[in-house]
Parts: sequence; C-alpha cells; structure tokens
Amino acid sequence: MSAASIQSRLASMHVGRGPLSPLRPPTPTPLVKDLLKRNDEEHDIWFGDSHFHNHFPHTLLSQFGLGAPDSRLKKEWEIEDYLKPIQEKQPTEITDGNWTEYIGKDNYYHNYLDYFKYKIGQYGVQKTVVDYVLNPALIPSFVSGAVHPLIHTGFGLEFGSDLVVAEGLSEACVHSPAFAPVVDPEMYSKPLNGKRSLLGIVDEIYKDKTFDGVVKFTDGSKSTSVLKSNRATDAIKEYVLDWSFQATPDGFAKGWTELFELVTHFTCSSGFPPPHIVNDPKYKGVHFRVPLDFFLLY
Repeated sequence: MSAASIQSRLASMHVGRGPLSPLRPPTPTPLVKDLLKRNDEEHDIWFGDSHFHNHFPHTLLSQFGLGAPDSRLKKEWEIEDYLKPIQEKQPTEITDGNWTEYIGKDNYYHNYLDYFKYKIGQYGVQKTVVDYVLNPALIPSFVSGAVHPLIHTGFGLEFGSDLVVAEGLSEACVHSPAFAPVVDPEMYSKPLNGKRSLLGIVDEIYKDKTFDGVVKFTDGSKSTSVLKSNRATDAIKEYVLDWSFQATPDGFAKGWTELFELVTHFTCSSGFPPPHIVNDPKYKGVHFRVPLDFFLLY
C-alpha cells in the first residue's frame, strides 16, 4: 500500500464540520463485497480452542478504507485460511419469541445469523440495531468479549454492510453477558444528574481505596477480577452515573470527545515507565521501550 494511495483514499473521504463530525468511508467495491460475502457464508465468528474472534471484516475494511490495492485485499483473504468453517445450524430456529433464550450459546451463531439477516431485510439496519442492541437482554453481551460485538457491528454500520451488521448482532448473542455486573440498564435509565467530566472521575478512581487489591498483576484476565468483585462493580456503576452527560446532539459530541481523550491518555501515557523507575540509579542507562497495552486500548 503506497503513501500516495492512502492519501488519495483519505482525500476522497467526506469530513463534515464541528466536533467529531462524521467521517464517511468509501463505498465498498464489488471485490470487497464479494470477500465479505464469502467470509459470511464460509466462516464462523470464532476460531481456535480459546474462542478467538473472526476479525476478517475489520482487517479487510480497514485496509480498503486506507487505500489498499485489490491485490492486497485478495492476499488478506488467502492468509486468513485459519478461520473456522461455519457450523451447521441447530435444529431450533431463532424467532421473535425465543431469541433471548439462547444468548451465550456459541453453537447458535449460524441460527442467529439467519435470524438477523431476515430482520434487517424486513425492517432495515437502523431499526434492527436499535431494537436489539438497546434491549436490556442483549446490552451486557454486546459489550462483552472485549467489545468485539460492538466493534464488528460498528464496521458494518460505518461501511454500509448489512452482512457485517448481522454478523455483529449474532456475535453479541453468542457471548455470555460477562459485563452484566457493570451494565445495569434500569439503573442507567435514571435521569442524568452527573456533575463530573470523565477525567475528573478517573482522578477520583485513582484515589479510591475501594479498588485496592481487586486486581493483581498476575491475574490472567484483569477485567474478570473486577467483575467478580461486588464492591468494585457497585463503585463503577456509581461513577458511571456521576458522568456529566447530556442526551442531546451537542452532548453526544462532547461525550465522544471526552471518551477519545480518555482512551488516548490511558493507552499512551500508561506505556511510559513511572518516575520512580526512571529515576532509580539501578536503571541508569536502561532503554525502556513504550509498551502500548492492547487490551487497555480496547
């Protein structure tokens, strides 16, 4: 992928005005649509014993959006040959009456995929996403799994791919609601009365002794350790309600701006060693690399 092709593609994108104005990516070409269709029909959303996620649409669309030539897009399809073939459907059809009964059952991905393709065909992407993503039964699963269902659905919405949106919604349904301890739709539906910015809340969390000892450096999944601590999850929900946020167009723009700023601080500043390490004589002359935490970025 040449610098010129990237610059050309970026120049073709429409950027509006105002804070976090929409960045509209190019319309997928016939090749991109064909590869997305093949992935949809041939591959499961999982692969491997550890249940890693199928990232092919993310990778393909990101490369396409940055101007990758067709040869590179075709190569991406070739090198993703490790993906798992899609499983046969289970005998029970997913319907409006039972769709919540199989949430968290990974062998129902194919069933959910057909269900959401039908719903999108009948009611369109926007209504389908709003109806299901905001359903209290699905919200915890939608943000579980390192938020992969949200990411996958987001790629589909951004690039206008109904197939990818259906995959993302189906991916949400086959995730267990791991984040349910901190995702409380009823609690979060209360009137918005928060008084603090996100950076102000993070500063308060930094000083909050409630979280001391909840996570150990040796913990394999640090988010799991937090989710298993009632005192930590109760505190997190209270902090969520303390965020000063307005449900208006300007409020959403301000909220997204705060989120982007916060993620940038977390990901970049945490990669540098703390002063007490840098200034320790025993580390004199040691070159510290900057480790950017993949999971923290998520």
